[in-house]
Amino acid sequence: MLAIMISVSVYRQVFAKGPAVTTANINEEEISSQLLVPGTVKLQEVQQIFTSPEKGEVKELLVSEGQEVKSGTVLAKLDNPQLELEIEQNKIAIESANLKVSNLDKQIKQLKEKKAALKAQVGEEEAKKQMDSEQESLEMEKKLADLDLKQANLQKDLLQKKQNELEIKSTIDGVVLKANKTSISSAAGVTEPLIQIGKIDSLIVTGLLSEYDTLKVNASQKVSIKSDAVADQEWQGEITAIGMLPEQNQTVGQTGSQAVQYPVTVKITGDTHTLKPGFQVIMEIETEKKKAKVIPIEAVHDDGRQPYVYLVEQGRVKKQNVKIGISSGKKMEVINGLASGESVIVKGPEKLKDGMDVTIK
Repeated sequence: MLAIMISVSVYRQVFAKGPAVTTANINEEEISSQLLVPGTVKLQEVQQIFTSPEKGEVKELLVSEGQEVKSGTVLAKLDNPQLELEIEQNKIAIESANLKVSNLDKQIKQLKEKKAALKAQVGEEEAKKQMDSEQESLEMEKKLADLDLKQANLQKDLLQKKQNELEIKSTIDGVVLKANKTSISSAAGVTEPLIQIGKIDSLIVTGLLSEYDTLKVNASQKVSIKSDAVADQEWQGEITAIGMLPEQNQTVGQTGSQAVQYPVTVKITGDTHTLKPGFQVIMEIETEKKKAKVIPIEAVHDDGRQPYVYLVEQGRVKKQNVKIGISSGKKMEVINGLASGESVIVKGPEKLKDGMDVTIK
C-alpha cells in the first residue's frame, strides 16, 4: 500500500509540471529590414549586330564563338554589289562635274580677255553692252556646275560611310557569344543577331520595384543576391540606377487596375564566374537598420486580430499581446508588450493555453 502511495506521489510530481517548452530571452540587438526583389542576371555591356539585305550579304565572318575581341576588331565583312555600282557612278559624276567646272572657268577667262580687247577698241560702255549678257550666262552655268560638284562630293561622303560599314567592327572589349553567318531577316523584320559580344565578367541584375518600395531604396545601396541554381553561394551588389519612369503598365486582377513598377539595376561585385546571364535571382535590399528588442519569429502568433506571444511566469503560460515591427531572417522586432530579459515560448505543445502548467527545458 505504501509503495502505491509513493508511486502516485511521484507521478503527480512529474506530470503536474505540465509539458516541456523551449524559451528564448528577449534581447536588444541590431536588426535590419530586408526588401526581397526578384531579378534576372544580365550582361552589363552587350553589342548586337544585325544584318539586312540593304546593308549587303555576309562575305566573310572573321570571329567565332568564345573568341575574345578588343574594341575596333573587324568582326565580319559584307558584300554589296549595288553599293559598288553607286560608288563607280559617283566617281564618274564627280569627274564630269570637275570637267564642266574647269571648262566653264576657261570660257569665262577667255570671255574676259575678249572683253578687255573689245574695250580698247570700242570703249567700256560698248564692250559691256556686247559682252555682259554672255558673261552672266556663263557665270550662272558655273554656279550650277559648282552646286553639282558639291552634291556629288556629298554623295561621295555618304557612299564612303556605307562602304566603311561593310567592315563590321566591335565597339567593346568582350567575348563573342554568338556568331551566325546564316542569320536572316524574317518576314516580320525581326532578326537573330549575326554577332553578339558581351563582357562576361561584368554582370548586372535587373528587377522591378513597386512605387512604395522606390521610396525605401537609393542608388549606391548595398544588395545581397541569392540564386536557387547555386544555393550555397551569395553575391554582393550595389544599386546603380532606379528608373525615373515606370515600366509599361500591367493590368492586375479582375478590376483591371494598373500596377506601376519601376526598373532597378544592381551591379554585381566580386567573383561572378558561377553566375550566367538569364539566371533568376532574389535581391535582398537592406532598407532599415536599428537597435531593437528582438525575439525569434516562431515565437509570434497572430489570430487575425492582434499579434501575441506566450510567456512563462512561475511555471505557467501567460498570453501576452504585442506590437511588432520589422523582421529580418528568423528574428522580429517587438515595439511594445515585452520587456528585455523576459522569456517567450519558442517551441512547445501544439495547443498552448493561458494558465497552462509547463516545464522549461
